[in-house]
Amino acid sequence: MLINMGNNLSNFLRLPKVPTRTLRSKYVSSNETRPLGYLVSTPKALRILFTHKIRDARVQHLLAQWACILLALIAAGICGFFLVPTFWAVGAFAPAIFLFALFLWIGAGDLFLKFALEDKGFFEMATKSHALSVFEDQDQSLPQPAC
Repeated sequence: MLINMGNNLSNFLRLPKVPTRTLRSKYVSSNETRPLGYLVSTPKALRILFTHKIRDARVQHLLAQWACILLALIAAGICGFFLVPTFWAVGAFAPAIFLFALFLWIGAGDLFLKFALEDKGFFEMATKSHALSVFEDQDQSLPQPAC
């Protein structure tokens, strides 16, 4: 992937911008005009989801869906080890498990962010426990609408 930097090499050598101001005590509403960035610590987010939101239908659906996918992957892996050479089975099974874990990780973080943006109390708890960080997005790399 090539990035067009123009003739300005200093843009390429510059360190990435660090969030300058973290909004910990401010509830973010959907009518904000500033672009915001969200960082979710997924291990902490999973702990909070399983502790406080396990009875929510969306969390139960996520767990049931991914448990079924994991069982199917394990069954396919077992069948694969019996039907094809071990090298091929490992070559297919290991990336499949990695992709399963990656998509589960992203899905849990996305669900956690949805809960945080819906409920003010959950948002406060998520930011206080450092499972969710909200910051103003200072990156101007994407085209911005003209004011």
